[in-house]
Amino acid sequence: MASALWYLTALLATSPFLPNGVPKVQGVSAQYLLGLGIGDITGPVVETNMMGYASLSQTDTGLHMRERSRAFIVADASSPSNRIVFINADIAMGDTGVRRSIVSQLSSQYPGLYTNENIAFVGTHQHSGVGGYLENLLPQITALGYVKQTADAIVAGTVTAVQRAHNSLAPGKLSVGNTTILDANINRSPTAYLANPADERAEYQFDQDKDMTLLRFDDVNGNARGFLSFFAVHGTSLYNNNTLVSSDNKGMAAYLYEASVEPNSMPGNTTFVAGFTQANVGDTSPNTLGPVCESPGKPYDGQPCDADHSTCGGTVADCKGRGPGFRISDFESNRIIGEKQFEGARTIMNSSLRPISGSVKSVHVYLNMANHSFALPNGTTVQTCPAAMGFSFAGGTTDGPGAFDFVQGDNSSNPQNPFWEIVKVNYPGLFLKVIR
Repeated sequence: MASALWYLTALLATSPFLPNGVPKVQGVSAQYLLGLGIGDITGPVVETNMMGYASLSQTDTGLHMRERSRAFIVADASSPSNRIVFINADIAMGDTGVRRSIVSQLSSQYPGLYTNENIAFVGTHQHSGVGGYLENLLPQITALGYVKQTADAIVAGTVTAVQRAHNSLAPGKLSVGNTTILDANINRSPTAYLANPADERAEYQFDQDKDMTLLRFDDVNGNARGFLSFFAVHGTSLYNNNTLVSSDNKGMAAYLYEASVEPNSMPGNTTFVAGFTQANVGDTSPNTLGPVCESPGKPYDGQPCDADHSTCGGTVADCKGRGPGFRISDFESNRIIGEKQFEGARTIMNSSLRPISGSVKSVHVYLNMANHSFALPNGTTVQTCPAAMGFSFAGGTTDGPGAFDFVQGDNSSNPQNPFWEIVKVNYPGLFLKVIR
């Protein structure tokens, strides 16, 4: 994913500023100019649809936690024009239209410094943020169209974050470390994972990546100014019946860390910037107690869901993952998973990290994955095809079940109910809406 590419690029850099309770790191002389900044990107929090679960019924009714963009700039001190900007936004995913607007404003304000080639814009993949900002058709269906106020808020807040990061540029150093975090994610498709070759599975301790990697930004005196951490867990601690706009578990982790460093600062106004970035998220779930049938009055109520298809009584609707605090609320689960990431980051920040050195470079490529020809190791030339969504897509996941009689793990070209084939052929627009 884009974050991985830019993370590897960022590993060629370093950073500056104060904080209380964070130890100094002794490292090499500053090779970099580093800047960090935060901006509020919260759009309208009532009467708009949320982005993530693609549920028509999930309409905003208020606010739990504000959404923010956190910007990290790394420039080569010996050649400052060589720089990258990594923006971690509390949204479900990045968008080409929003990105174009961000690039346009930044390239206009800082000619030659921030361009389409050196700006990375990624989302934390949380599922309780304001929707309606994406250009593509499918997410606009459940959002009931484009919501300009949402897009404008994301653009304005992100540009503000980069402006603040730019204005805070100062010599600094980078270092990197990692730790293992247990009980913060599970594999929500464990039987699918077992289909991998046994020798491949034997290379890993878990059926899910549980490592957090952290890139620390220091000033020239070794004082921590912030960090970018990478850990894989879906932003689905808050379920699809939640209607309060939130930044989910990664936003919670950022709030907890920034507040611990600067307890007297208002949220979003700290000089210390804690970036909790999405990693190889795949089928990682924060609902660590696993999926259970919530089927009152049915004999399978309270029992584990069907392992292969995530069903209860043959349908997916009642199969729901449970977070660690589900007996209290999803908000408690969100706090717990956020806190585990906060504690993991604190463990790394308090440990001995490896200094980073090297030049700063960026690579940006647009690649059309449809109809792309390439050669296999045996010399055969093959070609990709345009993207498509199968019937199982409508089955959803244990973090957000689908509807009707669609199920996960259906590898057949023919649905279990022929009715959907008729709908697909004769009413394609309706079919897209049905499969979310």
